[in-house]
Amino acid sequence: MDGTTDGSTADAMDELFGDPRWEAYGMLREAYLAVTRRIDGEVSPGGDLEASISDLLFRLARTPGHSLRTVDITRALATSTTRTTRLLDTAEKRGLVTRGAHPTDRRVTLVMPTPEGLKEARARGNLALMSTQRHIHDVLTAEEISVMIPILRKIRDANQ
Repeated sequence: MDGTTDGSTADAMDELFGDPRWEAYGMLREAYLAVTRRIDGEVSPGGDLEASISDLLFRLARTPGHSLRTVDITRALATSTTRTTRLLDTAEKRGLVTRGAHPTDRRVTLVMPTPEGLKEARARGNLALMSTQRHIHDVLTAEEISVMIPILRKIRDANQ
């Protein structure tokens, strides 16, 4: 293929990729990737802890009682059950989380941070908040953030 297209193919491509809906998708994706890359790099500057493990620890630390069902972790981290299992295996081997039976429903597995996991969450959480301040809160006004949060929540909830 020589990289050229006939007129009808070029017109179809222009019509497809000239659609204004690309801008919303593209900007959301680019903003997410740019901010996450920066924050992840600052939370784990040496790459010593995967971003997904930090996210897991932050989610557990922010949850009342510091425990979640595995299905809730899968949903919160927007990942597959297979990926969640691997993530929990890795975090458990590193001594950051434990898994146990639900007190009233033996079919349910709960995940809880260990004392070491809470220590990691606290240390890296401070870094994440400072980074979030720099890359989000210092860029947007308080009013823009108060508008952004419900919009992002609506998009997230509609796609879970």
